[in-house]
Amino acid sequence: MAQYKTKEMSVELGVNPTTIQRWTKFFKISCEVNEQGHFLYTDEHVPLFKTIQEQLKDGKKLKDVTIQQKQSKVVPSVPKKQYDAKLEKMYHQVSVLEQRLNTKADDVVSYQLLKHRSELDDMVNVLNRLEQRLNQMEDRYQTEKKGFEEPQRGQRRFPNKTWKAILSFFSF
Repeated sequence: MAQYKTKEMSVELGVNPTTIQRWTKFFKISCEVNEQGHFLYTDEHVPLFKTIQEQLKDGKKLKDVTIQQKQSKVVPSVPKKQYDAKLEKMYHQVSVLEQRLNTKADDVVSYQLLKHRSELDDMVNVLNRLEQRLNQMEDRYQTEKKGFEEPQRGQRRFPNKTWKAILSFFSF
């Protein structure tokens, strides 16, 4: 008994492969399905599809088409042991992927922590440099202050023009 795939059956009838799939699903035509999920048809299906095609050509709607289908025992396309083995393999692959995902997430968090730590170290270095410059400026100010003599009574601290310029800032 020859087996036809959907494409071969469509060539035999001169219709689109999706039409064959649609008819198979609509009329619940029993056929084998291979491991990849492809329908496999036999010689018995050819006259069945031709009957459907003729009735549609006669002007009937798909829901009005009647077919005589033999009641056959539906045999699973994949034996139970093989199905269980594939299912177990899939569960194993999913668990491996979950472990990889967790590891990847941990790696990303570790990288981010290291990056933040580096940024914090850079900020501490900048703060230390600013503190050193501030200390240098305070030291310079203290030395200049010591070198600046207090004016005697009646003597002005600033010359007249400087004093007027300073007061103009404050609008006195």
